Amino acid sequence: MKRIINAIRDFIYYITDYGLIIAVIAAMAVILVWRFDLLFSRGIDKEKIKDLPIVNEHVAEEPEPEEEPEPEPEPEEETPVVMASITIPQGSYPSQIAEILLNNNLIKSKEEFLTRCVELNLDTRLQSGTFNIATGTPLDDVIKIIANAY
Repeated sequence: MKRIINAIRDFIYYITDYGLIIAVIAAMAVILVWRFDLLFSRGIDKEKIKDLPIVNEHVAEEPEPEEEPEPEPEPEEETPVVMASITIPQGSYPSQIAEILLNNNLIKSKEEFLTRCVELNLDTRLQSGTFNIATGTPLDDVIKIIANAY
């Protein structure tokens, strides 16, 4: 009877060990696929961009006092702003997000979007959810909106 109990105990220990090994291998595979999708989905050079300017759009500058207000020019016909409502599913890779943006005419090039995400170091911060973005929004602003970097 004691041999049977020891055999069952050993079997359970081996199963948990193998289960942990399989879980670690699966987690590593998911991480590698996620990163390789970004790295190999387009042909860009992965150079360190040290001279990239730091953009801080939220710094308020003091306005210079004006002596006389200039007359306002007559408003021209304003083109209506078209808002695109996009939904990015949970777990989407950057290349899938680029495809969604391209299909909604928010970006011109999938490769340019992916390259700029890497340059801004926001490629791992892209979020899922529903976003309302105006067509014609600059590429950097689209990336920052989706990465919640504002």
